[in-house]
Amino acid sequence: MTREELHALVDARYDEFQALQQQPNFLAYEEKFAHIMTDLGKDILQTSMGPTPVNPRKKILHKPDSEK
Repeated sequence: MTREELHALVDARYDEFQALQQQPNFLAYEEKFAHIMTDLGKDILQTSMGPTPVNPRKKILHKPDSEK
């Protein structure tokens, strides 16, 4: 994930963060904030992990880099 991709994800949620100021009490503010942050975290994780494979049961072999 690049810095620009991260900024784009956060910028997409900016209006939701600004709407938090209109909440009538702190409990409503906190609930909405937690929901926004959970969704943002999910989006960041999905973007950084990349696309899902066509076959989710297919194993992906990762070979560690060796300096030997």
